[in-house]
Amino acid sequence: MYKHYQPDGYRQLVAISCPPQMSKEKLKGWILEHSERSKYLPGLRCYTVCFIFDTIDYSDGSPGQPIKFDFYEEMYFESLDDLKRAYESDLMQRELKDMSDNGISDPEYLQGVWAEANIIKMKGLTSPPKQKNCARIFGGCKCASGMTKKDLKDWYYAHANRVIDDEGRMIIPEIIGYIHNFTIDNSPFGKPFVDAYCNNWWATKEDMFKTFSGDIWNGQLVHREDHIDIQDKSLFIGATAMEHIVDLPK
Repeated sequence: MYKHYQPDGYRQLVAISCPPQMSKEKLKGWILEHSERSKYLPGLRCYTVCFIFDTIDYSDGSPGQPIKFDFYEEMYFESLDDLKRAYESDLMQRELKDMSDNGISDPEYLQGVWAEANIIKMKGLTSPPKQKNCARIFGGCKCASGMTKKDLKDWYYAHANRVIDDEGRMIIPEIIGYIHNFTIDNSPFGKPFVDAYCNNWWATKEDMFKTFSGDIWNGQLVHREDHIDIQDKSLFIGATAMEHIVDLPK
């Protein structure tokens, strides 16, 4: 049924906002130091840190939900078992304690999810883009009232299907990567703050803004609102960010 999906393992996404006792500059420094330690986690396949610079507006011009975090990190694993082993490792537990020691681990400032990932197959894409300093979108969504997670997955897939042509090409030329992630209920972080989220990649911020000004992108926003968000716009959380790829040890 999901012919455009290629399963791509599992993700741990942790989103952090700046606590009042810490400046954003200090938080950024901590994040980069944390990522240099965390890159040695067992089973880690890819690791990105994304710094948010704006929220995503709706097609009618109204603002999206305020983003409650300043950055998010994504860790990529081949299997759920690999993710569990990494989480239970001494290294991960030390990093979680360090977050607590720095006043970051309070739910007001930290939200985390585990998710199964699906690459949208296009342009021969078989892995997330490896190009550095890309612009990215985080597009999170909660299930509407009466909607199951299967319903939401079907909607996400239909949303992707609208921008993939019969030959498997992305019809928005600037987009160089596209992934859908569906969250798992029983993660150590508790109830997920979203039920699904998408990743889009652009080579530059300029390419991203070129896409945003196009008819296809605005048509996608209208389609999204007609099917989900028009019921309750608080279901959608969208952010634009710049990506930092953490180089893993050889």
